[in-house]
Amino acid sequence: MGAYLSQPNTVKSSSNGGNQKMSFGFAAMQGWRVSMEDAHNCILELDDETAMFSVYDGHGGEEVALYCSKYLPDIIKEQKAYKDGKLQKALEDAFLAIDSRVTTEEVIKELVQIAGRPQEEAPNEKVAEEDDLDNEEAELLHEEATLTIEELLVRYGQNRNALKHKKLCPEGNKESGEGEPHSYGEKGINGEVEGEMDSNGKAKAGGGAGFSKLRACRTAGGDSSSATGAAGSCEGEKDTGPSCSSSAAPAPGDTSSKFFEDSDESGEEEDEGSEEEVRWKIKPSGITVTLANPLPEELLGPGSDSGTTAVVALIRGKQLIVANAGDSRCVVSEKGKAIDMSYDHKPEDELELARIKNAGGKVTMDGRVNGGLNLSRAIGDHFYKRNKALGPEEQMISSMPDVKVLTLNPEHDFMVIACDGIWNVMSSQDVVDFVSQKIKPDASGVARPLSSIVEELLDHCLAPDTSGDGTGCDNMTCIIITFGAHPGNSMADITNKRKPKEIIPEKNGNDSKKSKSE
Repeated sequence: MGAYLSQPNTVKSSSNGGNQKMSFGFAAMQGWRVSMEDAHNCILELDDETAMFSVYDGHGGEEVALYCSKYLPDIIKEQKAYKDGKLQKALEDAFLAIDSRVTTEEVIKELVQIAGRPQEEAPNEKVAEEDDLDNEEAELLHEEATLTIEELLVRYGQNRNALKHKKLCPEGNKESGEGEPHSYGEKGINGEVEGEMDSNGKAKAGGGAGFSKLRACRTAGGDSSSATGAAGSCEGEKDTGPSCSSSAAPAPGDTSSKFFEDSDESGEEEDEGSEEEVRWKIKPSGITVTLANPLPEELLGPGSDSGTTAVVALIRGKQLIVANAGDSRCVVSEKGKAIDMSYDHKPEDELELARIKNAGGKVTMDGRVNGGLNLSRAIGDHFYKRNKALGPEEQMISSMPDVKVLTLNPEHDFMVIACDGIWNVMSSQDVVDFVSQKIKPDASGVARPLSSIVEELLDHCLAPDTSGDGTGCDNMTCIIITFGAHPGNSMADITNKRKPKEIIPEKNGNDSKKSKSE
């Protein structure tokens, strides 16, 4: 099953709310993913004159997203800039502040509780699962150690002509762009481990390539098409496809690591494996794994190997202020024309790439930071934020948001805030067109509740199966906000409490509704 369910979970959590100034409709759906990692806020009264709407798209777990939905509203209000009426600065300070809190011992304990795993097991749990190799794999490794490279390639469906330097499960030819690097689960062991060969051209038993890379191919299902798949493609990874991968990455500043590929570097010879790389060894009793530089326990817990995007909209009077970190998005409809109020932060973009390189990181051919995350700004993910010579806004993965301000006028109809599970399927204009058609009253003058429109949008974006590239298979969360009262919400239950594990504080004190069988 891997990162996807055998059938999608289409049960939706939804709600509506509003006042004389604005109305909102919200819905969220787990979809094909094995768990729901999104969270949100719909707060009509953050204070007497300000409303707040936000979407958090978690990766590597739900804990950071849920933590933000619980605490970010109050953290925003705590900022001195907020009290001074400087909302743009307040949002920037609040994003940095909550990101800093995620590293504290007290918050890590809370994240562990939200994640639902015992604290004493949290740091080592993923490593234990990754290293618990069974006897069947041990026997297979012994057999593979006696095979020639050609036999191994035939077994796993590789094309010898596509290989460089006789690597197994390679990232491919940099000049042609063939192939992509593998990501080995949660430990951040992204494999460019060079296999050792004996004098007959056979893989030595202790060589990394002879086992670790082929293990990745088997984990991906033995499909020859997946042998050179993108990072996060191996079964058992928490995240695949267009969405964020939670794979940890090598230490910042380790520029000699061979599984980084600069997207603008081609044709350069790669360094041979170093003593610091992973080595797999066979012993008579079975297989043991040794790491020359194992990751510290504090780098394996919630908030370090997990994080969340955040797009937050504040409405005060006629001012709309939107802060965004990551690839969730806010779009405003101006007489049916889509106006982007946020910018998707992707590692290959010029400004993002420059910051990543300056912080000691690289971007792989498939657009991932050090072979892990395929976005470049987020709250959490502190594995990527360990360059002590740089400030928080200069790290490989930055929590510093971009902020845009718009003065609302009568031509602005509504806005949509959603995670990338929507935007990977539909463009900003597509979504505005979809909502514009559904939001109008019917011939009898009856308008639909906004949440009903969102639910239909989620179903429209849902992929029929998981055989494609992951588009339409992600968690989906979306909010529609109208700049004025919406008649379809007048008889609806109001506000958003989501179960299970919903910990969102709301100010308007009304009940929620669940759609379908929930």
